[in-house]
Amino acid sequence: MLLCNSTMGSHSLAFILICSGVCFSPFEADKGNVWNDVVMVREGTSVTLSCFDSPLTSSVMVIWNVMSAGKDTWSNLISANCNQRQTDRQNSAVFGGETFEICADASLSFNATASTQGLYSCVIKQGYKKLQERIVLLGLIKLSVTPTPPVTVDSTLRLTAQVSPPSVVAWGMWVSPSGEQLHTEISHATGSLLSKLPRITIKDSGVYTCRICVHGNSGTSVSEHRVNVTVNERTVFNFTDVTHGVPRSLATLSHSMVTLECPPVTGDYVLLYWEHPDSSGMELIFQFDRWRLSFTNQTKSNLYLINSTSLAAGNFSFLLRPAMNDGGLYLCEVFLDDKAFSQSNRLSVLNGNAKSSRTSLDLSCVYSELSQVKEVKWSHVQNPHRSLQTTAVLGRIKTSVALPVTPETAGQYTCTLYLNNGHKVEYMFTVTMADIGTTVSPGSTLPPAVTLLPAEDVSKASHVSTLSFLLFLIPMIAIAVGVLLWRQGYCITRGGVQQSLSHHSGEVENIYENPDDLRQQTPPQGSVYMDLKPTSEMDVYKELDRYNKLCG
Repeated sequence: MLLCNSTMGSHSLAFILICSGVCFSPFEADKGNVWNDVVMVREGTSVTLSCFDSPLTSSVMVIWNVMSAGKDTWSNLISANCNQRQTDRQNSAVFGGETFEICADASLSFNATASTQGLYSCVIKQGYKKLQERIVLLGLIKLSVTPTPPVTVDSTLRLTAQVSPPSVVAWGMWVSPSGEQLHTEISHATGSLLSKLPRITIKDSGVYTCRICVHGNSGTSVSEHRVNVTVNERTVFNFTDVTHGVPRSLATLSHSMVTLECPPVTGDYVLLYWEHPDSSGMELIFQFDRWRLSFTNQTKSNLYLINSTSLAAGNFSFLLRPAMNDGGLYLCEVFLDDKAFSQSNRLSVLNGNAKSSRTSLDLSCVYSELSQVKEVKWSHVQNPHRSLQTTAVLGRIKTSVALPVTPETAGQYTCTLYLNNGHKVEYMFTVTMADIGTTVSPGSTLPPAVTLLPAEDVSKASHVSTLSFLLFLIPMIAIAVGVLLWRQGYCITRGGVQQSLSHHSGEVENIYENPDDLRQQTPPQGSVYMDLKPTSEMDVYKELDRYNKLCG
């Protein structure tokens, strides 16, 4: 196996051509024959096979033998006496209906046809002694251009090279008139090299070259074969054979990946059109030509072709990470030779946000491509049967949570968008009591806790709300316990520091009015308030010292 790397096109896309079976042919496989060189010529042209690598220094006998394709034995073709590169006569012979000649330098000349393909052996003898033998494999190449030039504008031009025997091809490529390497597909089983020029223009006129690498024992050689292509700019090709796929309806959250499918065919190039949400009029936003290895992305940096490996094979699809305004109709068209295939993807994008005021937290959902939307609604995950008040206009639905948040109103709120085909997408916002303070700036926007959860995760999420509520109660319980501990071991001070204690009754009391409450034997009920009032600056320290002695 020989790996031939080639960097193709202005975008430096690398393709690997796997080249195998290049050093032997059916002749070698059957009889163990090995050739010294390979000569590649176009069918119908004249060819000369050389015999000597250096000038002759004495008189020798030159014998040419042939093993035709499909044969397994050698046949004598022609022979001649040669002396210092001179033959005693111009020898010619007819074999298989073709004429062969030995030239002055003992080389063999003839017209290359399908019947002349095979192995050729040149044997040099001096007397009865064999001095040298040289074996050459003659390979034929046939070039074709379809359709026959001049080619119609916008049609697909196919450049094909057919090599026989197929096993002699190591690698090959087609090159444009400007010298750019075209993506070339090689079939080692059939010996074909194919390249295409989709949507041909007048600029594509010129001479195209097929370069073929073959291997022989004498080394590696590259042969070049050329064809001329002309374009008729007065005629334009029109695609009439168009196949339409089943339309797809999609919905996704904004900034989440979604796949835009193309027709499942192996194509030459792909065009992607976009129709803005709830509008008419399409624009071309992406195109890719896998033969010229060129692509153009006109408008969207968040749009990608999937998988470069499948691109080389002509299988196309797109990934889109849509913003809110990227909904709409996406039409993918794939072209193969003179046929076209289309697939539409109608996309609705859902996005949510939350805004707070002094009295409420407003949760909103906006969505696009209304024509395929069946229903959009808000619901409370922990209490799905709870009725929520909503207001809706085209493309937007809103619900409100009263402030402050209570255990009943806390939890997860879900905005669900249902398509006509039954598909749905959800935007989720979690409201916790800890997130919303008692004082909220009017008109401020809260960061939404947005998640896209499957149904089985909703029950898990409800435990988060319960935990948040317990975390809120823990500080309140700690305060109450601290007050009870203080009441069990309080100390009464005298003199310069006064303590006042009061508890709630049905009336509003001044916490500084009842200093004698400190001496009550029954614990206070309800909330407890305490105030320390020093009578002078120095008395504070004296009373603190006495307090420490009494409590110690």
